[in-house]
Amino acid sequence: MPSFRIRAAAPSDFEAVIRLWESIDRHTGLADRIEYLETFHRFSPDLFLVAEAGGQIVGTVIGGWDGWRANIARVATHAGWRRRGVAQALVKEIERRLYAKGARRVYALVDKRSAPAAPFWEATGYRPNENIVQYSRNLEEG
Repeated sequence: MPSFRIRAAAPSDFEAVIRLWESIDRHTGLADRIEYLETFHRFSPDLFLVAEAGGQIVGTVIGGWDGWRANIARVATHAGWRRRGVAQALVKEIERRLYAKGARRVYALVDKRSAPAAPFWEATGYRPNENIVQYSRNLEEG
């Protein structure tokens, strides 16, 4: 079985990242665009990680840190690479990086419509937080 490595994403990866996200069953309230990845990358290049195998992007994770709260989002694994430890390795590395910044609690942002998400997160040691409801709103351009 070929191995993979985890590294910070680079702008040259962004098209492949979007293709990966489009290839999996997921739900998002805002379309993915290269410009959004560029903006995030400028803000936190060390918290946008990819897993790479044979020159291909096979996994992603994005960490968010505002100096108080930490979040994990966009954990994605290429269908052909699932159940090989890619997502767990990405989560472990983003947790390490968030901890180094000062995070002591991490929230995983998970869409309830993603069937494989709950078992993955629970196996990784995360538990649903029934006390928090997330509200969201897309801001219009202009």
